[in-house]
Amino acid sequence: MVETRRRGDAADYAAAAGDRLVIAVGGDGTAHEVVNGLLRRPAAQPPRVGFLQRGTGADLRRSVASPRRTEDVAAWLTTNRWRPLDAGRLFTSTGRRYFINVADAGIGAEVVRRAARGPGALGGTVNFFGAAVISLLRHRNTPVRLRLDEGPVLRRRVRTIAVANGAYLGGAMRMAPDARSDDGWFDVVTIGDVSRWLGIRSLPMLYRGTHGQLAQVEFGRARRVEIESDQPIGVEADGELAGTTPAVFEIIPGALQVIDWRPSGILTPDRARVSD
Repeated sequence: MVETRRRGDAADYAAAAGDRLVIAVGGDGTAHEVVNGLLRRPAAQPPRVGFLQRGTGADLRRSVASPRRTEDVAAWLTTNRWRPLDAGRLFTSTGRRYFINVADAGIGAEVVRRAARGPGALGGTVNFFGAAVISLLRHRNTPVRLRLDEGPVLRRRVRTIAVANGAYLGGAMRMAPDARSDDGWFDVVTIGDVSRWLGIRSLPMLYRGTHGQLAQVEFGRARRVEIESDQPIGVEADGELAGTTPAVFEIIPGALQVIDWRPSGILTPDRARVSD
């Protein structure tokens, strides 16, 4: 067991773990670092990993199940059930990195920056909600050029474009309701030229996952996403600032093997959607 003391420690420890199972204990930021450490080293087989979510936002745990109760952790660690977990590879102004949940270009980076300055005692959902409201009041929508796989270049004026491996971001916003973390695809959600007032008024829709009712919202699926803009816009990945556009997102199917946690026979969130 090792304890991180500074940014980058989790990635370094994970990279040095060899073929051992690595358990990330913390929030989405810790999971993000661990995944980057595991995937930056060559491996004959997909690295094995588990995420014991104990952070403030913890959006990943809503798509990748893990124990909530302390008394279940031992059974979780010794189970021998695994399932593949996709990851995203991202190229921006700051170079290459990996992400496991959701990345986005647009207002998301502003929300992440403001939420990080909020008091930890309020919890991730409250901090992200407050940061989202402030950002909506100040953010200016930006013209971008968007391309999904080999499709045409789409020109849009956007508030944000989310490239989703998991369904949730921003402290429980259900940005990509149909996203699955093991299907080999990104769900791409484009929120277009939404006014400040409509953005604030429709914010609850993001938490319910009903924002697709808005005419300014488009959904797509892709294995590669390219975003360019004349004016650089911020990018975030798993709640971590990740440079600016131009940005390229690529899916890596089955990049990891994650512990398949099904307490008392209950399906994981991804599997439950399949059975529905």
